[in-house]
Amino acid sequence: MISLLIIALLHLFALLTWRNFQTGVILLTGLLPTYLLRFNIGLIPVTVLEVMILIVCVIWFLKEKNKDLEWRSVLQNNWLKAIILLLISATVAVIIAPDKLGALGIWKAYFVQPILIFLLLQNTLRVKDWRNVFKALASSSLAVSTFAIGQYLFNFGIPAPWDIERRVTSIFDYPNAVGLFLAPIVGMSLVLLFNAVRASRKFEFTKDNILWLLSIILGFSTIILAKTEAALVAIPTGLILTFLFSPASQKLKLQIFSASILAVTFLSFTVPAVREKLFLQDYSGQVRLSQWQETAELLKHSPALGVGLNSYPTALQAFHDATFYEIFQYPHNIILNIWVELGLLGLVSFFWLTSLSIKSILLSTETDDVAIATIKSTAFGALAIMCVHGLVDVPFFKNDLAVMTLIFLAALSLTKPEKLS
Repeated sequence: MISLLIIALLHLFALLTWRNFQTGVILLTGLLPTYLLRFNIGLIPVTVLEVMILIVCVIWFLKEKNKDLEWRSVLQNNWLKAIILLLISATVAVIIAPDKLGALGIWKAYFVQPILIFLLLQNTLRVKDWRNVFKALASSSLAVSTFAIGQYLFNFGIPAPWDIERRVTSIFDYPNAVGLFLAPIVGMSLVLLFNAVRASRKFEFTKDNILWLLSIILGFSTIILAKTEAALVAIPTGLILTFLFSPASQKLKLQIFSASILAVTFLSFTVPAVREKLFLQDYSGQVRLSQWQETAELLKHSPALGVGLNSYPTALQAFHDATFYEIFQYPHNIILNIWVELGLLGLVSFFWLTSLSIKSILLSTETDDVAIATIKSTAFGALAIMCVHGLVDVPFFKNDLAVMTLIFLAALSLTKPEKLS
């Protein structure tokens, strides 16, 4: 019965997308958590998010099939080159993986589908559409946050063992997933609200500003209730990094940077809990350090290719001396995550995309187009938060986060005032 309802809703989504393609695409970006809804088409297990991506891409192809492709512009697109390299590294990682079926599932969900979304957004959205994409993401964060706050207030639906500490999980399976999803959206909303207030020199009670403000307040509250400290550190750190790449004066940047260093130093010396977290002296920090040391030993035996997609837990067993700690699905460090899964090719694509992102935000500060500059600073802020969070967690290898990452990269790759397909 539930499967029939889902299929009916997907038909409605397909009809909406066919009639108004931009609306369908924007709706998709606000429904990333629908990867949690799973059903079968025949014998094939799929998620609602996967089917929605397929629907959008098929309709895009049908609408664009008679248009000539500008191969020259494609070949000159460094973003596309870096993305192709990422896909090649993921394909190689499938080939070397012992569990081919599991690796193919990861390849499809974390690389092929998000890359299709990147290409689609890069080639179809106009500048004015990006604001609606950000609204869709903020709206999804409100839904996730509201459910989580309800969990905490009425003490229901928190799975074991998180129920003991009363760490909310919202619609996800574990608390860290809440922080990983909400942190970049909170950062996104902060940048958008800051730009809006700066432009009008006051807070105006517009629908957009209220949405950004609610996303910030409820998102922060939920992250606190989920007790994901890494997200709480990542948000201000990522935004400070974004500010350092802004067109603000060098003097102001130096003042902000110096104040941040002084604040961290002061808190480290005066608050033991902060010191333990920053220097990885608490239990979770010790788990991370042990895991990274074992991962380093693993990579010594396969430095070029890594171990393949979905293969890390099995490959690490031979190097797992700290048996009192469990083996996680990933090393919980953005560099090690990519290295073990995708090898050196994956790392090259990551650093290439990082350099393109930095170049994009630096160039955007020189443009007269305020709308494009705002889009890019917003996307850069969200990605910076994801990268900082990734120092101790896994900000990409998850269905919703992989698509979210490519959405923000597509925003950073925006180059024209009006990109119409």
